[in-house]
Amino acid sequence: MSFKPKKAVVLAAGFGTRLRPLTFAAPKPLRPVWGEPMIERIIRKLESWGVEEIAINAHWLADDICKYVAERQMKVAGGAKIIVSREDEILGTGGALVPLRGFVADDPFWLVNGDIVEDGLTAEPIVDAFEKSGGFAGCWISGTFGPRTIEVDYEGRVCNWASDVAGDWGTFTYCGCALLGPEIFKYIPGKGFSTIVAAYEKAMMEDAKFVVGCDVEDAWWNDAGTFESYLESHAALDPDRFEANPNVIFPGVKLLDSAELAGCVITDGLVGGEFERVALVGVSHLGDERLVAAVNALSWPLEDVAAEFMGKRGSDRVFWRLVYGDERAIAVVYDDTVRAENALYSAHARMLARAGVPVPRVLADLPGKKTLVIEDCGRESLQDIVSERGVDAVKMYKPVVRALAKFHLAGTEAALGKDAPELNSAFGPELYKWERDLFEEFSVKDRYAFDALPAKVAEELEGVAMELGKSRPVLVHRDFQSSNVLFREDRSFAFIDFQGMRLGSASYDLASLLYDPYVNLDERERAALAKEYASAAPELADAVNLLPKAAVQRLVQVLGAFGRLASVGQEGFLKYISRALDNLLAAADEADLDAVGAFAEELISRENFRQGRIPHHHHHDEGDGEH
Repeated sequence: MSFKPKKAVVLAAGFGTRLRPLTFAAPKPLRPVWGEPMIERIIRKLESWGVEEIAINAHWLADDICKYVAERQMKVAGGAKIIVSREDEILGTGGALVPLRGFVADDPFWLVNGDIVEDGLTAEPIVDAFEKSGGFAGCWISGTFGPRTIEVDYEGRVCNWASDVAGDWGTFTYCGCALLGPEIFKYIPGKGFSTIVAAYEKAMMEDAKFVVGCDVEDAWWNDAGTFESYLESHAALDPDRFEANPNVIFPGVKLLDSAELAGCVITDGLVGGEFERVALVGVSHLGDERLVAAVNALSWPLEDVAAEFMGKRGSDRVFWRLVYGDERAIAVVYDDTVRAENALYSAHARMLARAGVPVPRVLADLPGKKTLVIEDCGRESLQDIVSERGVDAVKMYKPVVRALAKFHLAGTEAALGKDAPELNSAFGPELYKWERDLFEEFSVKDRYAFDALPAKVAEELEGVAMELGKSRPVLVHRDFQSSNVLFREDRSFAFIDFQGMRLGSASYDLASLLYDPYVNLDERERAALAKEYASAAPELADAVNLLPKAAVQRLVQVLGAFGRLASVGQEGFLKYISRALDNLLAAADEADLDAVGAFAEELISRENFRQGRIPHHHHHDEGDGEH
């Protein structure tokens, strides 16, 4: 190697969002791979290349980075001198260099992502690429690993940083390791957030400066940015050890004999029972006083409790599964400033339980912490069960339908009785219109590029709302779909997510279940289950008569909700849109709503076009479908 750069900048300020919950408790660069923090592997690599001074930027959990650096400086004799550049606001991979202009001075320097995992990388090819670039920039690229989103020309110069054919032959991944000359600062804004790729692109466009890439032979790379890739890193670096136990268990974890683990990462706690592809993090290390309060309310020893992050829902709630040996509980951390209904769950659950409705037990209610602890009813939903091959859906649904009838009858009696807890405002013209508006904004306009909901469709939907408004008001769950019915190990079940319940038409809940886009029930199965409901609640016979129209109203709401959730990053809902549209068409046909049916056909055609499928052709030829 013709020269050895003496300085390096290691980027360690990211939030590590994709690796949650592991990054709730520690920044991703400090998460270990076979017991050694990712960033330590990088620092040792840089030291082996002759680097003497390293600057590490930090934002998310910056104190942890500072503590790590201080302890390393005391323990490692003769190692590189390391400083930390703290960012009050995250500056990005380019902006992070601005405060370090003085540190870099006029010397070439390494720029390395602090959360990559590599094996076999050598400096010489990158130095050669740097010199080939005229001292501007050389970087490590891979045509084997990663998403392969960049393109290079015949001289190895990166000519496209956002390929339209990512993953195709001839594309490469930027591996987060580059050797840069000080000239790079000319292309980085003097303040604020910016990326290093934007600087590369600016240099290329303005001054024909190119980054030269090199695909280093025999080098292995992974960004370890997701749960799956974190596991892959362990498997790749020590395949024999990982094959013998395909889990990552941190020191100090205590496993009971009952523990059956497959592809898990566990950092702390006393753990028993079955877990598959799950990350468990010690509550004491999460830094969330609400979870600590939940554990204390359960009288579990804090140091032995681990938590599984179950995600943030669209209703401003965050769910955690608390684990203490073989015991489980669900902690719900909520915000009631925007969604006041979130604070009602506990009182509603107790009221429903008294009425004989199957709901999770409330284990602790901590309104001052905006935290609720409820029974863990398991992971298996009605949706999961009936999606299995060979399952008799009608048999599984019948007891659920009978319990729904009890919700509507006994639940209503309880909700209207003395000392009943507060309910959300009842279904009425305003709420039905809100659901139609949601559909219009996030589905009709945003997804399918109409200017507005066609007039004839809007007219028919207004008529549907009027019909539903005439039915006998009962207590309505409002989101009664298969995913909100959980089955315990003993096959008893519980209704969840009823915090939005209110008075309305029983047909709305029945339609939510029988025309649910998560499960493909056919016409025969719907008819059998509607008959079961009528038998269980003969006084609510109008719910069955109104079922198709209620299904139209519900599916309009569902399609709008799917679009809204996808717009904020929850794209998993998109895969259910086609079935929701098919169900909308079926319900419109059954309800003799010609304009809605024709419009559903048009939306199905457009959805098929978006998905690259041949459009469906149905028998409707009515409806204005204007756009």
